[in-house]
Amino acid sequence: MTRHFMRDTPLYQMEQMMMTPPHFKPRGHGLRRSGFRYQAKDVDCEYCMNYSRRNLCPLDQCICLGERIETGALSLEELLRDCLNSKPKMSLWRRLAQLLYQQSLQFFRTDEHRRRWMHWRTRYHRLSQRNQAALFLLTAYDDIWRRVIWKVEDNGFDFDSVRLAGIQPELYSVYQAAKAISIGSQNITIADLASRELVTDEAFQLIICALLLAKYGNAISNLERKGDS
Repeated sequence: MTRHFMRDTPLYQMEQMMMTPPHFKPRGHGLRRSGFRYQAKDVDCEYCMNYSRRNLCPLDQCICLGERIETGALSLEELLRDCLNSKPKMSLWRRLAQLLYQQSLQFFRTDEHRRRWMHWRTRYHRLSQRNQAALFLLTAYDDIWRRVIWKVEDNGFDFDSVRLAGIQPELYSVYQAAKAISIGSQNITIADLASRELVTDEAFQLIICALLLAKYGNAISNLERKGDS
């Protein structure tokens, strides 16, 4: 807040002091970073202003989602159940168990994938959350991205002009999943995801990450950092 109600009055200096964040140092003293880290008990629902013992949370998305993921208050399993409408089919859930119990979540396929997604997400900063998730998939592989790179706009993708002739078969599911997330089509189904013949293990993990990203936004990157710690 840059304006003060008590400006040009005897109380101005007191108001300025009261509005200064704790431990704040004026310019010229270097950058100060707080070492505080949330713990699971700090983000318990009972501390939320929307909390009620009698009623379910009225929010579509938790306002402390990033902090709750980072502290482990929300597990990957809980997020997946919520993202996939609570009751994914048994065939899909068996495959999801590999993500949950056999390995930590790897959000990006490679360092190049990370750099590419972050660069183009910044360039097209008006992309919706769903389209950012689609961009996450489309930037994962060179063979897909070179076909799509000039088909990106601030409001989405021109999928109709993308040519897929000669694309590697194992990448087809990634492209179709990106299109489905972006425009809400049924190009790829739950049954497709459950099939290892149609969706490789690597593609499966990327698609699951994209689905989480489409629903929860950048907060899910905390899951990867948690796995690396």
